[in-house]
Amino acid sequence: MAKTEPSGGPEDPTIATFRALADAMPASVLLMTPDGQVEYANEQAIAFRGASLEEQRAWKTAELIHPDELAQAIEQWSHCVATGDRFEMEYRVRRADGAYRWFHVRGQPVRDAAGSIQRWCFLDVDIDDRKRGEALLAQTLAELAASKQRLRALIDTVPGFVWQAAPDGSVEFLNQRWFDYTGMQPEDALGSGWTSRIHPADAAPLGAYWHALLASGEQGSFEARLRAADDSYRWFLIRAVPLLDDSGKVLRWYGQNTDIEDRKQAELSLARVRSELAHVARVASLGALTASIAHEVNQPLAGIITNANTCMRMLNADPPNLVGARETVRRTLRDGNRASDVVKRLRALFAKADATAEPLDLNEATREVLALVSAELDRAGISLQLRLEDPLPPAWADRVQVQQVILNLLLNASEAMSALEHRSRRLCVTTSAEGTDRVRLAVSDSGDGVDPHDAERIFQAFHTTKPSGMGIGLSVSRSIIDSHGGALWVESSDMGGAQFAFTLPRAEARA
Repeated sequence: MAKTEPSGGPEDPTIATFRALADAMPASVLLMTPDGQVEYANEQAIAFRGASLEEQRAWKTAELIHPDELAQAIEQWSHCVATGDRFEMEYRVRRADGAYRWFHVRGQPVRDAAGSIQRWCFLDVDIDDRKRGEALLAQTLAELAASKQRLRALIDTVPGFVWQAAPDGSVEFLNQRWFDYTGMQPEDALGSGWTSRIHPADAAPLGAYWHALLASGEQGSFEARLRAADDSYRWFLIRAVPLLDDSGKVLRWYGQNTDIEDRKQAELSLARVRSELAHVARVASLGALTASIAHEVNQPLAGIITNANTCMRMLNADPPNLVGARETVRRTLRDGNRASDVVKRLRALFAKADATAEPLDLNEATREVLALVSAELDRAGISLQLRLEDPLPPAWADRVQVQQVILNLLLNASEAMSALEHRSRRLCVTTSAEGTDRVRLAVSDSGDGVDPHDAERIFQAFHTTKPSGMGIGLSVSRSIIDSHGGALWVESSDMGGAQFAFTLPRAEARA
């Protein structure tokens, strides 16, 4: 097959079949003489090169192959001509418009019976699109690797710990800050090894919270202490956020641990200052309770003295009245215990102690405070009404601090009605459940109320409308309620005056 055009006679069916197959292939098919001269080219090859067979025979290799691959192609072809080995190489070939495209070129020698090479059959497959895709992929991978390095460097500069975990919570990645802080090695920290750095007191609650997040697939945060390389502990806020697929399934967990030790220390300092200020406010209220305290103590003391004199007379009688003396001694013990209870309540209310939250019966706490101020309310001509919901779910709070708030609200209400002359002085204390997670206490009076413009200002420190007031009672009271996770506010009362109310979280809501 030395020509692309028939010589005039009928063409061999085999050759015709070969031409048809070659022209149907989406590749260039070339037949060459043993020394490399083109003797046949299919339609794809002619169309790509834009030249007839005769024109292609005049071309030189240097005119077809890209200069960057030319030397290697010539070397490879020379080797194959000399050895008869199959030719295979990828290089760029010039198209008719001068543009180059990548081809995968295979050359197979065709031998006669004696083994001599009669011609070479070449198949040139256009792989330019694949090459461009590979180049683009390589560029993308390089950029991705560079971006990953930049991201890793950025993550390592974050002032905290950055981590990644599998859907089951097994940690797969920790940034360098973690290893700098803990002194751990990656093989010791990954998986669940990092948990060895949790403070023993925080390990169980943090573990339970983490497993709850894993089960729910929701984001969350938790505060815990983590041990440093020098065995000291610092507080951290641990945040976890899930990466979800379209169906809501967790693919990965990402998180950050932020050092909050300074904030924690500041909170402790603030709590100490708040406690000191609260104590000052409690002591300052002693003056307003003088009459009540005197009444509550004097009454049982008077009974003790009377009963003691009566007992002496009964024992000095002839014969001694032992039955009567025994009953008198019983009444004396009763009055002594009553006086002792008053002193205990005063000491508990005005002692200087750290706040301790615990389940609190708000009704009982209210009654104890009322026992201290009842004489003062009677002296001021105030009628008291109690509306205490029973049973009332226990609150989660510090008893002394909450009683201080109740005492402050009662004294404020009493003083707000002190100038009333032509209206009855009425005071109402109510307790109730609020929603599903709160309890509420309100103190309402029949005074002149609070100007709406002052509804927030009265809670500011040192703001007072009283000639002799310090202006810290309501400020301290709101601070106490806020620190318990509650709220304290003022509104108009249906009794014509003001109603101060506060809410506290229920004990079961904090369990």
